This record gives sequence, C-alpha cells and structure tokens, in this order.
Amino acid sequence: MRPLTTRLAIVTATTDVARAASCIASWHGFANDPHLHKWTLIVENGGREDRPYLGTVPAFRLGIDELLHAGADVICAFHDDLRITETGWDTRVLRLFDQHPACGLAGFGGALGLGSDDLYETPYQPMQLARQGFRSNLVNAEDHGVRSLLTSRVVCLDGFSQIGRRDFWEGYTHHDVTDRDYTLRGATVPRPWTVLEDLGVVHHFYDGMLGCLAKRYGWETWYLPVSCIHYGGQTAVGDPGYQEWAKSKTAGGDHGFWEAAHRIGYEEFRDVLPLRVTT
Repeated sequence: MRPLTTRLAIVTATTDVARAASCIASWHGFANDPHLHKWTLIVENGGREDRPYLGTVPAFRLGIDELLHAGADVICAFHDDLRITETGWDTRVLRLFDQHPACGLAGFGGALGLGSDDLYETPYQPMQLARQGFRSNLVNAEDHGVRSLLTSRVVCLDGFSQIGRRDFWEGYTHHDVTDRDYTLRGATVPRPWTVLEDLGVVHHFYDGMLGCLAKRYGWETWYLPVSCIHYGGQTAVGDPGYQEWAKSKTAGGDHGFWEAAHRIGYEEFRDVLPLRVTT
C-alpha cells in the first residue's frame, strides 16, 4: 500500500469479498472522509483455491502491519460483517483519540469487566473469562447487554470493532506505565497482534486479550456509541471452507480454536486479569 495521506485507515479480513462488499461500502458511505475507500485494506482469508485460510488473528496481523508501514495514525480492525449506520463515524473516532491521549484502543461495543471475581482461585473453566457489563449502540443492543449512548471507559471490546492508536498497534507502552518491572516507560514491546499470533491464537477471545494487552501496556480502552449492525459469525465461522480448514488444524475444529484461545488467555494474562474499569 502506498504511503497514506489520511489519519485513519481500515483493515478487514474476509473469506468472501463479494458477501462482505455491502458492509464495507457502509464504512465509506457513512464516513465524512470521501476518500476513505482508498485507505481500506482487505485481507483475503481463504475462500478461494489460490487464497489459503490464515485464521482471523494472522490475517489481521498481516493487515495491521501493512497499514503501520504505510503510516496510518489510527487503524480500525473491522469484521467484514459490520455495517455502520451513523454519518460521520470516522470524525467521532478521531475526536475520541484526540480528546483522550491515554486511549490506545476503542470500539463500538465494550465491557466493564472481563473475568470472574474468583478467577485463579477456583478450577479453570473457559466461561470464567466471560465479559461483564457489555454495552453497545447496536441495532439489537439489548440482546447482547445494555444500550448506552455515552462514550465511556471499558476494559475490552467486542471483536467486530478494534480501533487502535498507532502507538498501541506498534507496541509502545503509554508513558504512565511505571509500576511493572517487565516494561519500561515509553519502551517498545511486541506488537499486540504479533503477541497473539506468537501465542498460537487463531480465532476467538482475541478481543479480550487485546484488552489485556492494552492494560499491560498502560493504555485505556474506550467505548464509542456509534450506531451499527453486527451480523455475527460471517467473518469466519459461517464459512464452510473455514470450518473444514479448522478441522484439519485442531481437534474439535473451530471449537478447538475457541477452547485453546481461552486457555491461552487464562495462562498468559494472570498479571492483569480479572479486568475492571478503574478511574
């Protein structure tokens, strides 16, 4: 991708470009920036014989790395089944990052808590890592939690929208990180998507782990109540070819990815879990 002349760029991963086209068009059609389509990178994650499946995390890692190289300030990692329905959403995103310098990660659906109160005190179960207090401005927000029209701090986001400041995606810690001996103020640490890929995460729970990395690196995570629709499941699990590929990679197929991701998150983020919003 050529050097960017815009502050905001988008990456998505899709198994079916044609199916995703109308959702992708909504990002551009409701944006104030008339040229945003030029700064949208589509990573084809399987779906064709000449395009092998990569897995969701490796696909987004590739896309984020390319946009960082091109010079984006704020990068939106969107699921290809996200439809935005609010005019000027891109301006709202940039304003949020401008107004909150400690914000490293933001999105259109977020939770006030991640992980049960008895985490690491009772025998492990994947559902101990469930989100708490989820809020969004989705068309069907009440089906997933509560509807909130207030921009607010959260601890993690739903995977359908992961919007990061360049410094966070690059792996820089926020300057306020001073109380952990494994990182230095302003130091470069591994890029978040690279961390997840190196841990072996293919799909599932990467949204919770990105919230954990934001906390570990000293960044705040924010919820922005942009009106949208998330159809759910189409980015990967709704694709029959992906399901067959998953079965060839791990016992249990996609559910095996789900189980592995939660166990990885449980073991890796003992230093920050459970997460709660703090002021």
